[in-house]
Amino acid sequence: MTGKSILTRIEEIVSSICLVGMTLIIGIQVFNRYVLEQSLDWSEELGRYLFIWAVYVGCSYAMQEDRHLEVTIIRNYVSARINKFILAVTYGLTIVFCLFCVVYGIQMIQLLITTGQNTPALEIKVYWVFAAVPVGLGLMAVRAGQRLWRILSSKEPPAAFDPTQSI
Repeated sequence: MTGKSILTRIEEIVSSICLVGMTLIIGIQVFNRYVLEQSLDWSEELGRYLFIWAVYVGCSYAMQEDRHLEVTIIRNYVSARINKFILAVTYGLTIVFCLFCVVYGIQMIQLLITTGQNTPALEIKVYWVFAAVPVGLGLMAVRAGQRLWRILSSKEPPAAFDPTQSI
């Protein structure tokens, strides 16, 4: 497939819509509070929930773009072969962590569904907010899996291996 994958486009669109929506809503709230002297009771809550979704979906996108922060001091002083091993272990542990969060995130959602809790101002089901965790970290596990596969299936000599190359 040329260009960006469908999953990448979905991540970009969801994160962008959430960030733009959050910015507009908070901007409107600031205008209403300080210019019109009337606050909206729902805007802060919706802005917070949009931010949560933008962060979790954005984590997956950042993994795909290799934009997560990392401490590379050890990798800077080891051979390419050991560097490749360290990256494989790192992505493997990332997958384990993400799947752990997905499993417990789903359990939390199931609990919230049974309790029927609603958010205070918007009166939406709380599980829609918490769904960001398993969705975002599930996508991040997929992205880490793609990177791990690329590392493990690479036929190039370790010196020529470039983990930052797009998937």
